[in-house]
Amino acid sequence: MNERYLKLEVVWKDEDMFELKVSANNGRYSGTTEVYEQSESLLGFVNELNGFPFGKDKVKHSCGEKDSYAYFEMEFYKIGLTGKCGLQITLEENVATEYRKEEKDKLTMELIVEPNSIDIFCRELKILAEKESGIAELTAVGKYTNNIA
Repeated sequence: MNERYLKLEVVWKDEDMFELKVSANNGRYSGTTEVYEQSESLLGFVNELNGFPFGKDKVKHSCGEKDSYAYFEMEFYKIGLTGKCGLQITLEENVATEYRKEEKDKLTMELIVEPNSIDIFCRELKILAEKESGIAELTAVGKYTNNIA
């Protein structure tokens, strides 16, 4: 079982927006946050990401507000001539405690993904955005090495 992934799941919606539960795991670190999103914004990102990495160096999308209640960012980028791509994921969430007014959980991690996995993720993400329900999951490869035969 591959434990390296990025998963977006709609957990709530109304007529204006929907809430995404975002989970990520790179085999060493993992995290979860919930952010609000709108179909138009997510569909715009799907159009940008479609066909990546061909003709593009980087593609980025975020939900929520950095250093606020909750935040999620995913940035896809090329990794040299290997054909593989990097994905930097940032998750943030406020956790109220009795000791401090605001306590912020933050996590940034990297996944290594293949273009085919990005294509599958794009299709799932498009359906999720159009229906405002469901799950989109991006599966990463195992540990990355520069020693490619």
